[in-house]
Amino acid sequence: MGEGINRIGEKINSFKKRYYLNLLIRGSIFTLSAILIYFIIASLLEYNLWLGRSARFLIFASFFALVGWCIYHFLKEPLAWWIYRKGLGEEESAKLIGRFFPSVGDKLLNVIQLASSQERSALLDAGISQKSISFKDVSFESAINLKENKRYLKYFIIPFLLILILWIVNQGIFTQSTTRIVKFNQEFSPQAPFRFALQNQNLQAFFNEDFLLSLKLEGDAIPTSAYIVS
Repeated sequence: MGEGINRIGEKINSFKKRYYLNLLIRGSIFTLSAILIYFIIASLLEYNLWLGRSARFLIFASFFALVGWCIYHFLKEPLAWWIYRKGLGEEESAKLIGRFFPSVGDKLLNVIQLASSQERSALLDAGISQKSISFKDVSFESAINLKENKRYLKYFIIPFLLILILWIVNQGIFTQSTTRIVKFNQEFSPQAPFRFALQNQNLQAFFNEDFLLSLKLEGDAIPTSAYIVS
């Protein structure tokens, strides 16, 4: 009887590993998808609006809040099992397996309950051994199809491709905005749509003599005039 129950226990453990691996994969996809979507929204907002310190701090703090919520909502169960081995019990696993395999039904649950019974007898042990044999060729872990998670990949691929496109078009959307969000306590001023390019090779001059400063303006929007305020 002991060998049969041990074999069933090993098969149930294999089912648990695959069950929580499936949850881990699915939860990771959802978590990464949510992070990428938030990253896109936050970067576009900061890049276009040049938010103030409090708004950037809110975006920065909300990112960690989102990560924490995703871990709690999507990854709590698989992480608790993989780290602390807290999760499905034998009877709960048997009920789940019974849903996937009609031929198993309540037989597996019944065997587990009988094996945990405090009242043992030779007749009970013989019944448990006989019922255990019926599960010999049933692979419990095959009830979990990891490939089904492919349908959730679209939630990750779409924002990933959008980030890739925006990165190719303008890297500053992510590099500049991310820098300002991380350094939320610093004050940043919007960049002018033009820049000054000095043409003089030598900027040395004599005291009280006129000096001709050659200046060129480059950019998307060029002002009509430029002044030096001394």
